[in-house]
Amino acid sequence: MSKKRRREQPAIDVQLVEIYEDLANVDEYIRLKAAQALLTNFVADGKSTGEQLNEIVRRLLRGLCSGRKAARLGFSVVLTELLIELSGPSGRGVAGLQNVFELIETLKKQSQVSGNVSGQEERDHHFGRLFGAESIIKSGILYQPSTEIEAWSDILDIVYDLAKKKSWLREECGFILFNSIQTMKGKDLKYAQVMIDKMLAKGLSKTPQGIAIWIGIQAEYPSIDLPPGVWHHEDPLNRKENSRLAKILVEDPIATLPQNGTESETTAKGAWTTKLQFAWDVILAELLNVQTQGLQKNAKPAKRTEFAQFWEECIDKTLFAASSSEERKYRGFLLFQRMIPCAPAKLLGDLFTKNLMRCLTNQLASPDRYLHRAAERSIKAILARARSNSNTRAPILRALLDPVHGDITFDKITKTKTVETLTSFVNDPAFEQVVEIYEDLILRPGVEDEKIAASRRQSAADQLVSALRSSQQHPTDKVLAKSECLVNIRRILALLAKCAYFDVENASDDRILNPSPKISQTSREMFRTRISSCLSSLVAKPIGEPSYFAYKLVCDIHGREENASQPNAILNADENVRSVLEKAWQILRKIHSQSNLNPDEEARFFRALELLYSLTILQVHNEEADAVGILVELNHSFKPLLHKKKKRPQDSVTLIEILLSFIAKPSQLFRRLAQQVFTACASELDVVALQSMIEVLQTKENLSGQSQMFDQEDEDGDAGSASDVEEVNAAGVGSTSPSADGESDEGSSNTDAADSDENGGELAALNAKLAQIVGTRPGKEDLDAEDNSSSDEEMTDEQMFELNGSLENIFREQKKATSKKTEKKDAKENITNFKCRVLDLLEIYVKQEHGNSLGLSLSLPILTVIRTTTSPLVSRKACDVMREYARLCKGDGVPEVDDAEPVVGLLETVHIEAMKEGSNAHASACSQASLLLVRVLVAHDRECLRRVVKIYGASQESALFNSSCKVKTSFFTDWLNWCTSARK
Repeated sequence: MSKKRRREQPAIDVQLVEIYEDLANVDEYIRLKAAQALLTNFVADGKSTGEQLNEIVRRLLRGLCSGRKAARLGFSVVLTELLIELSGPSGRGVAGLQNVFELIETLKKQSQVSGNVSGQEERDHHFGRLFGAESIIKSGILYQPSTEIEAWSDILDIVYDLAKKKSWLREECGFILFNSIQTMKGKDLKYAQVMIDKMLAKGLSKTPQGIAIWIGIQAEYPSIDLPPGVWHHEDPLNRKENSRLAKILVEDPIATLPQNGTESETTAKGAWTTKLQFAWDVILAELLNVQTQGLQKNAKPAKRTEFAQFWEECIDKTLFAASSSEERKYRGFLLFQRMIPCAPAKLLGDLFTKNLMRCLTNQLASPDRYLHRAAERSIKAILARARSNSNTRAPILRALLDPVHGDITFDKITKTKTVETLTSFVNDPAFEQVVEIYEDLILRPGVEDEKIAASRRQSAADQLVSALRSSQQHPTDKVLAKSECLVNIRRILALLAKCAYFDVENASDDRILNPSPKISQTSREMFRTRISSCLSSLVAKPIGEPSYFAYKLVCDIHGREENASQPNAILNADENVRSVLEKAWQILRKIHSQSNLNPDEEARFFRALELLYSLTILQVHNEEADAVGILVELNHSFKPLLHKKKKRPQDSVTLIEILLSFIAKPSQLFRRLAQQVFTACASELDVVALQSMIEVLQTKENLSGQSQMFDQEDEDGDAGSASDVEEVNAAGVGSTSPSADGESDEGSSNTDAADSDENGGELAALNAKLAQIVGTRPGKEDLDAEDNSSSDEEMTDEQMFELNGSLENIFREQKKATSKKTEKKDAKENITNFKCRVLDLLEIYVKQEHGNSLGLSLSLPILTVIRTTTSPLVSRKACDVMREYARLCKGDGVPEVDDAEPVVGLLETVHIEAMKEGSNAHASACSQASLLLVRVLVAHDRECLRRVVKIYGASQESALFNSSCKVKTSFFTDWLNWCTSARK
């Protein structure tokens, strides 16, 4: 029996199988390597016959219909390259190789759906046919001179039929044909003509893809004979087509109905997808006149719609309409996100249309909205564009804050920081446009109602303040950026000053808009407050010198007053006040010149003085009651600077009095101002100046102390408190009663308990008075009393009238009593706050001048205020000052004295203070002060230590034998510890 011979498979088949397998691999590198192996080993240099190549082409076409892994991607790439190499413009002829028509027939046969197949297999064959047609088009074999136009027509039939038959493939079909316009670039016009005619015959011209193809051919072949009657002036972007174009782009079937006999019936509506159709990019790029997809731009057709018109009609009124579905609005957000990065700066504002802005703010307002994340991505796109291009920030900001479509409170409504971010680029040269936008918003808030206008102006001012502060949070070391930042901060302050201090309505400059409605006095005061906030931030965290912006602001105000073309100043000042201002302006300019000429140490003082003068002049423009008086004192103190060079002022008392008046104000700005100036002039203080500060610490924390401190006169106990309980000035709260004048410091500590008892007594007295007038018994007496006939009698009208008058008198007296208690509480709060601010200044003094013997005189007043104050805050601050003073006065920091006797006397007084009853903090502070004075005496003459020992011995003797001596044990323990360390 003969053995059956085994048929051997050629080696080439095994290698091809491996290549076909690798072409479907998900790894792109493996796919490309397999494609190269196929072209190198089987196609190049005549390694295969025509029959073998036909088999390879057939196998590749069949592989396109496979849904396995990445088969379509790998097979389509290698098929395109194979056709280019064999039949392309530079391809080599191979005997037996099928021609284009046979290739197209093979494609149809391999992708033909036959028999009872599943839906997925049917879809795979449709995709395979489409990918095969794309490979043939990309290869360029259809445009060969030897190839007849019918081949191109057959391929178009395949693609158009797929687009018409399968709506879910229409997007891909249109994209392939649109890209083919680039492939046939420079070829005969007949190819484009066939494409248009076929599209019209298939009824696809009124689809998004048809519009894109039409525009592409129109741009590439301007001389083509486009079929009439399809679009107005044969242009789908004609302004008269906006309505129909909008319906087509949202795939409304009604818009695709044939309008003449040249088109077939309506096409099926495509399935909704989250992906934007490529037609949007083509249309929007065409309207923006931006070169896209390599299309050559030609003359714009007549009466073509403008970008703004198209966006409003086709996007805003269609996709973002109130009645639009969530899907349409989502697509609108996708378009918005697509256009934000590429739209020219001059057209960015056109994107922020009415319905879009309404939808954007609504969706951002709550995370529960369906399109909240889409709206968030839109905001991210906006901010990304603003960061990448400074010229886009102003148009975007104007659109967001626009009174018609946007809102000045956009950040508040949307709970985002969009506007805050856009206004944070203060170091950018384009920020000038941002200031101009806010100027327009302030002058024309877009409403006539004065209250709403005032609210919008306040929001605008707050955003400018926020922008200024952002420049402090993100400082820059670049010289140019820092310079721009300084200029832009000045622009912010100048705008606020113009609205705060000048009558913009009467400006003679035509460039200035007349405000509508007029800026109210309340708004002007608001602008002044915002200026103070800005200056306060700049003083606390300066960008450069703290005095720079205050001086430049005053210069700007003065310059506007001198310039006839600028708005008129609204300062209501007589000739005397204006004379004071003019004198102050002369001195200020002299101080400014001195700050630039003197060495650093001298310049520091003059800059502090420059800040003091500038803010005082600003207070005069704010029409503060005591500002003119302060300015007069400043002019008197520094008048010599106008006549001769004088390095430092001698009148430190006047300067301290002015600084005390500043820290008495509730303004944070003036508190920081006082600290800046005090820091600069601390070394010039004398005994009298320090005594002025000590007197504040010795003030009683009640109505009597407030009246004494601020020179208020008693008004028989009926004076009401000032409208602003936080403000402490010459027009402050009312005076105290005679009984209050006799209150001691110790007695004031029991205020709260006394108030509680007083409340109970007042309530009982009120009940008794009411009972007496009404005719009943107070409290339980009325419940236990027997009824009598008089209680049931009705009162006459005359009796009721008398009763009403009596009740009014009682309640009026009760209201006065309540007001008096409020005055006492406010007075205590005012004095304690004032003491805290003085202690802040004293802390600055001991840090800078701890080596100055004048500071020793502060020890006893600080100890006294620790013991006598009723405020824990004051006590804590005073302890901190004493602790810091004692810590610094060690080693080389010990003050030098010329005579030991005053220091010895002060030490004895401190020991007397330590013997008084007080808290542990008071005892610790006394010990620190005592040891500080001991170190001063020892540094002067060590023999003084003998007297110190006697003083401590006398104090210890008093502690043992005198029951009224309340000195703490720790007082002597600290002394012994010091003695131990002094012996080493």
